[in-house]
Amino acid sequence: MIDWSQVVTAEQQQETDRQALRDQIATRRHEAMCAGISISGMSVATDDVSQTRFAGAAVSAMLDPDYAVRWKTGDGSFRLLSGAEIIAIATAVRAHVQACYDREADLLAALDAGEAVDPDAGWPG
Repeated sequence: MIDWSQVVTAEQQQETDRQALRDQIATRRHEAMCAGISISGMSVATDDVSQTRFAGAAVSAMLDPDYAVRWKTGDGSFRLLSGAEIIAIATAVRAHVQACYDREADLLAALDAGEAVDPDAGWPG
């Protein structure tokens, strides 16, 4: 006897495949987002913790025009950053993160429109 409740339809398989691709795109966005960037030759981390630290330092720099901090860069060295530099770096980090989310949104929209997508192509960084 055949248990028809166990049969997977073509539509169900397509949705499963689309969900797997959505998950792959989200994973790839997270990887690109956390990969780091280079600003004026300085390696800058862009993971969630680093984003928070830069945002906090940027607030301090906005409140105190003389604020400066010795920042540990992505390669492990320390660099004295002025308030203006901190704000510029925080802005660049935020722009990188947003570009990663924008790429994810573009890929998901294309997928939803039935277009073929390459989850590994076109990421910032």
